Amino acid sequence: MKAISNWCSILLLTLCIGGLVSCDNDDVNLVDTNYKTLEISCGSDFEIPVLVDDWFIEYVRDITSGLDILDKDNNPLTLDENGKVEASNGWLTLSRDNEKSFVISLKENFDKSLERKLLICIQNAGKRDYITLIQHTGSAYQLVKSHYEEIEDLRRIYTSDKECTNIVLKNPLSTEKWEPTGDIFKNVIETSIFESEDYGAFEWASKEGVNVTTPDLIINDIIRGGSNLCTYKEGRVTMPYIKDIAKGNKILMPPHSTLYLSGEITYCKRVCNYTFTIQNIGTGTLFEVKGLWTQIIPISSHTTSSDREI
Repeated sequence: MKAISNWCSILLLTLCIGGLVSCDNDDVNLVDTNYKTLEISCGSDFEIPVLVDDWFIEYVRDITSGLDILDKDNNPLTLDENGKVEASNGWLTLSRDNEKSFVISLKENFDKSLERKLLICIQNAGKRDYITLIQHTGSAYQLVKSHYEEIEDLRRIYTSDKECTNIVLKNPLSTEKWEPTGDIFKNVIETSIFESEDYGAFEWASKEGVNVTTPDLIINDIIRGGSNLCTYKEGRVTMPYIKDIAKGNKILMPPHSTLYLSGEITYCKRVCNYTFTIQNIGTGTLFEVKGLWTQIIPISSHTTSSDREI
């Protein structure tokens, strides 16, 4: 029998759930009394020994709402033979490969406003026994390990003036004057996109996201691009290419001159598979999140000037 995880906070109780389980069933023991109620604060797997043959899981019910949990096909979740069934949004799986036990697999509960309370009904020849499972939300989570693997065939380097702005600089003075040129690139951005279909892929992080380290961008054996810190949150996150226009590049203007300036940016787009290992701080349990990270980053800029309008 698979041991119940030592690193979860688990409390084994025996309860009667009013209105859902009658205390008249106390003399029915299809499972050991020590397994009739499980209370945890993490995601985990539990192997539940069954004391009889020819049993099946008749339903799994949410105690709070009284509604049956649905499977991927939006049918009530049941298990009447060897195999595996999964809840519609992937947070609960039931599996068995023999008549002596079955396994409950739970993902983390990220809903801080609602604990999960489940009732699992096991039937054998008209007799029913129940397992009550209570899952609290984790107190907090942290990223403990990250791994990226670039999809090399998807890397692309290209040049564009799409986000660049034409500007006009004037020097009415009789002396030379330095003028900043950063306004050409004021609309140019770095883009980072994290995507994942895994359950809870972004729920473990705060709504504002968390800073994660990403791999250096290496082109021709040279590290290119800016900081290798990105904000991990669902969807598109952007940062300005020019952080401080006044302190950026400048051009020396001749006396009594007018210059028309335009620009181009060379970008690198790369796509990586990522795997994050997340820890439930309260229990120490670990789980993985996998997905796709896309980065579009300016790697160089080019400015063109003319004394005539462009």
